[in-house]
Amino acid sequence: MHEMSLMGGVFEAIEATLAHHHVKKVLLVKLKIGQLTNAEPDALQMAFAAFAQGTVCEGAELQIEMLPVKGRCRSCSEEFMVPGLIFACPVCQHLGIDITQGEELLLESLEVEE
Repeated sequence: MHEMSLMGGVFEAIEATLAHHHVKKVLLVKLKIGQLTNAEPDALQMAFAAFAQGTVCEGAELQIEMLPVKGRCRSCSEEFMVPGLIFACPVCQHLGIDITQGEELLLESLEVEE
């Protein structure tokens, strides 16, 4: 369950963000997570609850937006959604693409009570 290690990184980012602020409680945490991370939202929710115990995040809501995989063709520069595991350009069928979205794990925002 790699979601625990992913959430560990999220909590490091939360701690760094809140380090210079006097926050009583975190009310909402918004994450954007790429589909290629293979992270399961339910497992992330459980990991979040475990990490949040005894912190200002305890009781906070976790909202997760899963981001689809997008790519750009190295040959014709077409940008497109990558369906499943078909990493070929839909315009020119070139197999060389760069992934432009789908690998990230972003702490989008925090809603806090000061």
